[in-house]
Order: sequence, then C-alpha cells, then structure tokens
Amino acid sequence: MSYPGFKALDESKVTGRHIWITVLSAMGTFLDGYDISIIGVALTVITSIPAFKFTTTPLGKGLMAASTTIGMLIAGLLGGYLTDLRGRRFLYMWDMAIFVIFTALISLAVSYWDLFVYRLILGLAIGADYAISPTIISEISPVKPRGKLLAFNTTMWWVGSAVAFTIGFLLLPLGTNSWRFMFAIGLIPAIIVLILRRTVPESARWYAMKGEVEKAKETEKAVVGKADELSQVKRQKVSIRTLFDKRYIKGTIFFGLAWFAYDVAFYGISLCNPYILGLLGLTHGLSVLGSAIFATIAIFGAILCILTVDRWGRKVDTLIGFAGMTISLLVLAYIAYTVPSKAFTSGVTAAIVVSMFVLFEITQTWGMGTTDFIYGQELFPTSIRSTGQGWGVTISRIGAVLSLTTFPTIVALYGLGTGLLFFALAGGLLGLIVTLLLAPETKQKPLEELEKGY
Repeated sequence: MSYPGFKALDESKVTGRHIWITVLSAMGTFLDGYDISIIGVALTVITSIPAFKFTTTPLGKGLMAASTTIGMLIAGLLGGYLTDLRGRRFLYMWDMAIFVIFTALISLAVSYWDLFVYRLILGLAIGADYAISPTIISEISPVKPRGKLLAFNTTMWWVGSAVAFTIGFLLLPLGTNSWRFMFAIGLIPAIIVLILRRTVPESARWYAMKGEVEKAKETEKAVVGKADELSQVKRQKVSIRTLFDKRYIKGTIFFGLAWFAYDVAFYGISLCNPYILGLLGLTHGLSVLGSAIFATIAIFGAILCILTVDRWGRKVDTLIGFAGMTISLLVLAYIAYTVPSKAFTSGVTAAIVVSMFVLFEITQTWGMGTTDFIYGQELFPTSIRSTGQGWGVTISRIGAVLSLTTFPTIVALYGLGTGLLFFALAGGLLGLIVTLLLAPETKQKPLEELEKGY
C-alpha cells in the first residue's frame, strides 16, 4: 500500500535515473571507506618519520587513527540538521568539495599535528556525507527495492576499504613517502564525483515538506517520468526535538546504541587490522596484505545483506551481524589469552584465527555495517530524516573514538586478549541485546507509513 503523496516514486520500477543517483551517492561512501581505511596502512609507515614520532606512542597512534572519526562525530548531527533545513543537494555538493581540498592538504602534511587537523576537518565532510547520501537514495527509491539500493550504497564503503588496503600494500615499496601517494590517489575519484553530482536533483519529498509542490512534481518527473498530485502532503517543521517525540524515541535510542556498539567493535578491529595482525606475528607487508584480504571478504557480507534485507528484514540481518561479531571476537580473545604468541601463525591455531577474522568480516557487513544506512532512513520522518541519520553517525563515532583511542592502551597494559574481549562485550554483545529488545522491522513499508512511528 502506498500512502497519499508519493505513489509515483513508491510504486515505480527501478529506472536508470535511480541507478545513476544511487551510484553517485555510493561513490561518496566509497571515498569515505577509502580514506578512513587508508590511515591504517599509512600509520605503519609514518611511525618511522621523525616529524610524526608521536604516532609511536599508544595515545598518538590512537588519536591519529581517530582524527577523521572525531570530525565525523562533530559533523554527523549538525550536517544532518543542515541537510533537513537547507535541502539534500546543498551539502551534497559542499561536503565533496571539502573532501577534495583536505585530501590534497593531507598528502602534503609536514608534521603530526598538520596531518591530525587536516584529517579532522576531512572528517567533517565525511560525517556530513554519511547523513546526506543515504537520504538522497531513500527519498527517490521505490518501496520494494529500497533496502537493496541503500545496502548497495553501504557496500561501496567496503569496496573503498578493500581498495585502500590493496593500494596501500602496493605502494609500500615506495618507502617513507608512500603514505602521501596513498592519500593523493583518493583525489582522482573525488574530483570526478564532485563534477558529476551536479546532475543530481533535489529530493521531491524535501520540496513537498517545505510546501514547494511544483518543484516536487518536477523532481518526480525527472526521476520516474510522472508526478503525483501531492495536495495531501503536509508541511513539516525541522526540529531536532522530533527525535525524542514519543513516536520516534524508541527508534532513536535503538539506532544510537546499536550503531555505537557496532563501531566499538568494528573500528578497533578493522582499522587496526595491520596492527593486530602484526601482534599475531605477521610481517609488516603481510599484515597490510592480510588487511586487504579481510576487507575484500567483508564485501561478500554486504552482498548477502543486499540479497536478504528486503526478504528477511532489517532486524534479522542486524541480529545475524551482531551474533557473528560476538562469537568471533570471543574466540579470538580466548586464543589470545591461552595460546603463546609464537603459535598464532602455525597449525590449527592459525586456521582458527583466520576463520574467526573471516566470520567477523562477513557478519559485521551482513548486519549493522550495512543496515545502519537503512535503519537511519526508515526510522524518522522527512523533516528529520537526515538529522536522524546524523544522530546515529554522531553517537556511533563516540564508540569509534573510544575504540580507537583505548585499544592500543588496553593492549599495551593488559594484552591483546583483553582488548579483543572488550570489543566482544562492549561491541558485539551490547549490540545484540539492544537489537533484540528495541529494533523495529521496517521492510517493505512506504516512508510515509513509517512516519506514524512504532
């Protein structure tokens, strides 16, 4: 059933215009995944450079790994709110322009604090894009394949991450300046995306929410070839307080806590992959190569989400994700506690370690690693859809910063096993419990129906 207003969009078949807009939005997500992941490789290089010697300390390493994430924490909610207030397309262009400028500056940084500040500002652009790109997709998508289109958007993050680790590995032979080329390469697709995003129209739902009905009809026609009357669509007021309205408070709490828990586990494991694999006995080059392989494996989990999220539902996929993350991290923690470090890379132990990393990567992307960009679009009304997504970004980045800044210290003081146990409990298990108790099911419902609350 399509609710009054957007039948043309809700019941449309997927058109070339849908695909074009989804790909351009997803390329922003690809660039986010590339930049956030490439620091994990770059950190293995810049620690040997005197100007960046602070990275040799647990605090310095953690702060640099978290620099972009801190920017995202600041920009998530603010970027989402501005997107609801000024329109989807406004920040859709500006965040990519900032991405281009500061990626260039990062590749030219000459000191630790230069690099830290540039990456923090870059994080502002990435945080804004997290709130904008899925909203652009969700508000033009037909109801039935909406989950798939949003899941594809998120899948490109993992593609970007895999490309980052692969390029990082290939550039390592260039020596101490290799990290500059790792970042600079990201400029090429960023400039192309910035130019092509000019072809993406404003959201019809946002126009209608603001009372600009004729412009909304024009956008509908541009996307699906026809337009609705839209006379029954009500104007809405943009207010952050709506997040805590009785209709949405349950979803707001679930979304924030679940994404927080996910990021506690994901950021510590995936962004510190080269570091963790080094602790498990692999050489510098093999640690980076292993990270590239695991990041590639994560893409298969995201594909499983694309295939199942519109059939099994958002909640089932999210539960699968948190369950797999919890089990794999608990097993890895047990091995780290009980097996001598020299035995990590030999015999049965090595096979178990590899299989647990594979389980972690596949299930984390099957679950909240992909459904975070779906739930954020379906839990909140048009007036605060980007704000709600931004809320999740901001709360989740608190978990990410906590993970990235404390993990090296926990490992230094208490060992790898304690660090992995921390991720299993504060990440996987917490997310599993929150999803079981609070997560609604939102599949196959028009956005206007979901605005009634749950």
